[in-house]
Amino acid sequence: MKTNIPIFLSSDNNYATLVATCMTSILSNTKSFIEFYVLDGGITPDNVENIKSLKHTFNNFSIEFIQIDYEKMLSDFTLTKRLTKSAFSRLLIPDLKPQINRAIYLDTDIILTGDISELYNEDLTNYTIGAVWEEFNQYIFYPERKICMEFNDKHKYFNSGVLLIDCKQWRQDRIFNKLVEIEKIYKDRKKTNDQDILNKCFENNYKILPRKYNYLTPNFVYYENDKDIILRHMVGRIRPWQINEHTQTNLMPNLKEFWHYAKMTPFYEELDEKTHESKQQALLLRNAQIDEIYLKIWIEKARKTEALSNV
Repeated sequence: MKTNIPIFLSSDNNYATLVATCMTSILSNTKSFIEFYVLDGGITPDNVENIKSLKHTFNNFSIEFIQIDYEKMLSDFTLTKRLTKSAFSRLLIPDLKPQINRAIYLDTDIILTGDISELYNEDLTNYTIGAVWEEFNQYIFYPERKICMEFNDKHKYFNSGVLLIDCKQWRQDRIFNKLVEIEKIYKDRKKTNDQDILNKCFENNYKILPRKYNYLTPNFVYYENDKDIILRHMVGRIRPWQINEHTQTNLMPNLKEFWHYAKMTPFYEELDEKTHESKQQALLLRNAQIDEIYLKIWIEKARKTEALSNV
């Protein structure tokens, strides 16, 4: 008997298109039945129906939209720049659905290129969460975060965009209350929203998962030859949905994969229409080239620092 896989996504209306694309990529690569829960920060009724219409293509999923009252449910948490308060909604997952004992959380800027069941079936013995270490970042942005959040020397900072959660253990340990207490202490020092808080809560105490389960865009530069990638996380200043699908470039390693799945959603024309202004496209590609140059410089420095630290 196959086990259903609960997957939580969080979005306001601005990212409804990405919810559908992420779902499509998951469903295209698994035979498992997926229970989707969308932590809904204001998706319009029309877009809710558009997302639900994926039922016309796939029959291996259910979906529930959970309204999140940020002011009431997440009033203890303060924002840093750039992200919206929806970033904190993942902290509510185990308590929102007390009947679920294990769940996956995914950011919406993610596409699957392999079977999500591999991640779901990872061993979490003795750990409340599993996550992927941002190894490439250890000598780039992490040193500042380490000082601000007072991480100890052995902590390996993880990316919170992909989480495998033992919800039962989370509830038993009253993790949400611990996160609130950490927020009170570090709210003026954190550099990210939920991610710094989660790292502090699970400092040196999480299951480090293989990077194939959360392959960040900079990994393509840092590791170069990785092939066994199940989940691609499209982080960065320039994203694949901003670039026309017919653009010939090596700067967007997720471009073809993203548009492959976007075409299978009701949002394809809406997304595609935004990528046909030639001057804007030229500017985006130029910025992507600049970002790649800086990234290569940062990573080269990181490798040198790493080599010196191992001497």
